[in-house]
Amino acid sequence: MNTPNGYKEINALFGNPANPDGSENKAWVHAHIQLVKPPAGWKLYYQGDSGSLTPYPGLQMHVLLAPVFTTVMNEIWAYAAEQLKNPGEDDIRAWLHQYRLDITAGCFNFRPSSGDHTKLSLHSYGIAIDWDPLHNPHKKPLTKTLPDWWYAIWQKHGFSDGRHFKTPDPMHVQFATGA
Repeated sequence: MNTPNGYKEINALFGNPANPDGSENKAWVHAHIQLVKPPAGWKLYYQGDSGSLTPYPGLQMHVLLAPVFTTVMNEIWAYAAEQLKNPGEDDIRAWLHQYRLDITAGCFNFRPSSGDHTKLSLHSYGIAIDWDPLHNPHKKPLTKTLPDWWYAIWQKHGFSDGRHFKTPDPMHVQFATGA
């Protein structure tokens, strides 16, 4: 699957989550958004506004992204295993958690874009994911704790990220460009 560039290509590939009046299209959501669990071994945590962490079963995302999401997560897991030299699953989970790579603020969320309120956020399509927002905030100057190798794995599979947005958003990865 090729990464779409701009809203025309995003709508062509993923469909439009909005009704003509701009409200959420519940039928589209029902047909295209599903809970995607992380690969075996992974445990995800949801980070609320207060920073508290809650175990999270998976991410609500567009059905077309499930295979690529699983591939990315498997590569991140393999990278962690390589760093630890013959670890068990508990060791890998602890390493991922130490670096906060298992903490998410979610994926699907029907809302306007924070950068342009006249357009839909890519979260509305279920094609954007936020990771550890407390330590990777959407603000100037760029402040991040997510490692460069982590972004490189996402990029290898067609994702872009918000580090270079007008107002940096390093928590954000999206399966699209130009939007």
